Amino acid sequence: MRLIRTTTLTDRQKEAVRALTDECRKAEPITLSAPSEDGLNYYLVYEKEPDDSELIAFSFLFFVPQEDTEPESVYTCEYTAFVHPLHRRKGHFTAMLNEALETADAFERDHRCQVDFCFLTDEHSPAASAVLEAIGAEYWYSEYKMVRQLRETDRDYPAKVQIALADQEAGVYTASLDGKIIGTCVLLPSGSETYLFAFQIRDEFRSQGYGKDFLKGMLALIAKADGDSNGVKTFAVSVQVSGLNYIARNLYKKTGFRETEALSYYIY
Repeated sequence: MRLIRTTTLTDRQKEAVRALTDECRKAEPITLSAPSEDGLNYYLVYEKEPDDSELIAFSFLFFVPQEDTEPESVYTCEYTAFVHPLHRRKGHFTAMLNEALETADAFERDHRCQVDFCFLTDEHSPAASAVLEAIGAEYWYSEYKMVRQLRETDRDYPAKVQIALADQEAGVYTASLDGKIIGTCVLLPSGSETYLFAFQIRDEFRSQGYGKDFLKGMLALIAKADGDSNGVKTFAVSVQVSGLNYIARNLYKKTGFRETEALSYYIY
């Protein structure tokens, strides 16, 4: 077995990841996909040398700052793994998990913060449920992936809040009103889709329309960045929202997002 850790996938590795996830979907009715953009932590397992054999296991993790905590004090480390159906029960998942746990520990030390390690799984995967039960991971909550296609009219939305890029490397954007930051979110581009994470509005500014304005302003920003003289390309924006967060789910639905995946989180 050969395990490789990287933060940048080559074109060949991206194609191998797509092929592996397709094989996993053939075995189980899952819809969970794998990202391929630079900056995440990837773990790839080959039976022999990468040039001589196919990819048999793949996993990735990324860190998301938790809401309602002091800035950069608590992060959630979200981890997902795919193992080829013909190569399971051979220790590949354990090898990748040990590497991921070391990455999370290093992040916690380097950033002097708390990291909550959790698994992100598809609710339609009996194999994943069995593994999580075996290692003692505890169910945390369920979340829905919601997707919205960009429209040509999105770029023309006149947001009332002022949107600014606060951290280019992390993809953090802020929404301000009269010079005061009232909200934040994170953008993570991935191929033809952009993920929108950690979308939040400060408590005292909620239920006043600012959340919807900020969200539509972000859609306009993405559309302008991706658009050209011929109009907006085929492009989707996705979010993940807790099944218990009825207000956020309703906001996304009113803005045109539709549920496409049911995901579950397990604390480890």
